[in-house]
Amino acid sequence: MEWHPDKNKDPTAADKFTKINEAYETLGDPERRSQYDKFGYTSAKDHRQQSRGSPFGDPFHGDPFEGFFHNFHNFKFNFGGSGFTDSFIEKNEINMRVYETKILPESHQKPYILYAYAEFCYECVNLEPVLERLFKELESVGIGMGTFHAGRVQRLAVELKISRVPRIVAVINGRTSDFRGHVTLHNLRQFVRNLFPKTLIQPLNDEKLDKFLDGWEDNHMRGVFFSPKEEISAMYLAPAFYYKSFVTFGHVNTNADDVYKTLKRFNLHSGHKSLLMFNEDAQSPVASLSMQQISRSTIDEVIEANKFLLLPRISSQSYFEELCPAEVKAKRKKLCIVLISKKAEESERKKFRRYLRKSMFLNNERVRFTYIYEETQSNVIQTLNKNEDTENKKTMKNVVIIWRVERNHLSYEWLKNALTKEEDIYNLREELEGRVQQLLNSDQSLAFKTILPDFHNEHSLHLFIRILHRFHNWGERVLIFVTSMDPITVLTVFMAFAMMFGIGYFMSAMAAIEEEQLREKQPRQYKPRPPSRTPDQKRVNLYELTPDSYDTLVLNSEAGLTMVVLINDESGSKLLSKFKDIVLPLTRYSGLSFSFLRLESYIGWYQHLLEDSVGHKVRMENININNCIGTVLALNGIRKYYYIYQPKKARKWIRQNNKNVPSAIGMFDSDENSDSDQDSRVILVEELLDGLLDWFDKVFDGSQRKIRITAWPDLRAV
Repeated sequence: MEWHPDKNKDPTAADKFTKINEAYETLGDPERRSQYDKFGYTSAKDHRQQSRGSPFGDPFHGDPFEGFFHNFHNFKFNFGGSGFTDSFIEKNEINMRVYETKILPESHQKPYILYAYAEFCYECVNLEPVLERLFKELESVGIGMGTFHAGRVQRLAVELKISRVPRIVAVINGRTSDFRGHVTLHNLRQFVRNLFPKTLIQPLNDEKLDKFLDGWEDNHMRGVFFSPKEEISAMYLAPAFYYKSFVTFGHVNTNADDVYKTLKRFNLHSGHKSLLMFNEDAQSPVASLSMQQISRSTIDEVIEANKFLLLPRISSQSYFEELCPAEVKAKRKKLCIVLISKKAEESERKKFRRYLRKSMFLNNERVRFTYIYEETQSNVIQTLNKNEDTENKKTMKNVVIIWRVERNHLSYEWLKNALTKEEDIYNLREELEGRVQQLLNSDQSLAFKTILPDFHNEHSLHLFIRILHRFHNWGERVLIFVTSMDPITVLTVFMAFAMMFGIGYFMSAMAAIEEEQLREKQPRQYKPRPPSRTPDQKRVNLYELTPDSYDTLVLNSEAGLTMVVLINDESGSKLLSKFKDIVLPLTRYSGLSFSFLRLESYIGWYQHLLEDSVGHKVRMENININNCIGTVLALNGIRKYYYIYQPKKARKWIRQNNKNVPSAIGMFDSDENSDSDQDSRVILVEELLDGLLDWFDKVFDGSQRKIRITAWPDLRAV
């Protein structure tokens, strides 16, 4: 800090500060410190300087035979660029910091070709002459280059997944891709061309040209390259990629058969290389360039001077920063005249363009005319309207003057006259030109100040499309990673993943089994039965069996029996009254509950219960509800069995229609097999429960047959 040039005014401070910094870096790096202790230098530059001091170079480092081979047939044993003169490797040397801070950010505007090498690499010796020619071509085209020693810059080698040398890697749009195949100049050129998107430059002919030029409503200028080749040169691809945010490019092969009208229209020579730039006027270019050979710098000059339409739209934050550059000093302020327009109001923008072509500020570098869409940039317009009072807001205003002081800090004011009718352009021109002239010739500020939010990017892709692109990029990276490995490594990785998933599945299955075993060992939590009689012990609590009460009364009820009488709407009141009288003495037992089931709603449940009782060997179809009323079921929910009491007419109907069912559910009593007059007479509703008390006695003394089932059917309404 003592010798820092900002704090020490000594003329030699900068030189001493540099030497101190180099010494500190040498002491802090064990490799450079060891190199300095052995050879007295720490960099390739020092190495060259010391090597030139001896006709044989350094006897302990480098290539002692290089001078010998250099004198014979110009053979150069380059071992990482340690030649007598600066090689393309040393001129383009990079490190991790350069890659992160320069190459990655700039790769979104121009691709980079990186070359990884190492010392004593015989393949590198054969490869570097071809790469040297390629790098000279890339430099003239404007494509970035970089070289690095894979052993010395290990962090970069790991980042780029360099496992062997030599290696050629391209970086574009923040992504890397490897060169594969035989290293020839032709293959390398093709590799560079394939880096650019296929749709970057559109092929054009006589039929496609007009449609291409009329597409300027996307807010992009139109640039058309002309060359006597069908294959588009990297000399055109590189600037097209660099200016893709502002200009859409097309290419015309001048040797094609269907471009005669185009060449004649613009008076171009078929053997020359040309560039034409078009704005809203598709009839004539705003700039043209035609010669036998075009340099990248010349192309950039033409595009840079004509990369915006006559009336461009502020369609993103980057457009805003380009069209309205910041200027802090008031005397040199730059103004943006912004028209607020709806998408459908093209007539206003046409009138504004007609005015611009005759405006005194058309070629003024400090004044830029532009417009924004009211629908897409509503947040910006709301911010500009905040300082307007209520009366002014009601007045139609659609032209605002903006002076951008810093990134989003700006001064602005609205013009009183608005551009709405044809005659309004004259009043607007008088006010606009007078006010702009006044602002340019003074340090006067504008009326209001605000902090503007970022503009909405109208060119951004839909969220779903961006997600698809992200998945596509991930897929490409996985494919590149997999194909870059040898088959044994791929097989090993695949087996490792298979083993990992197999072990995970096995552990998950074992955990599920263990959890099930623990659940079975834990005592099941049953719900207490609801009380069977009222608190005064004089009346029976009779519950209706529904899907809500089914769980408490049957499925998860405590040990005991649930007595269920089957009724219908017609006989319900009489049957329930008789049932309550019969079961009232039984309510003193806490293990009993009493309920009723409406067959009109749940006849399917009763049908499935009977079918399960006989192992689903018989289909209980077309059950007559009138023949089933008065049936009583005693259900044991925990142990999955039940007792059944059926009136005589129900037993007779089941016996006649389903011959195997009566014996299966214990209905073969001697009185059931007779066809006496008693069986054939009509049984009244009040008589359906006459035998219920005797049936209860059989249930409690164990003489009544239990009917086992596999599971209780779902109770669902019909």
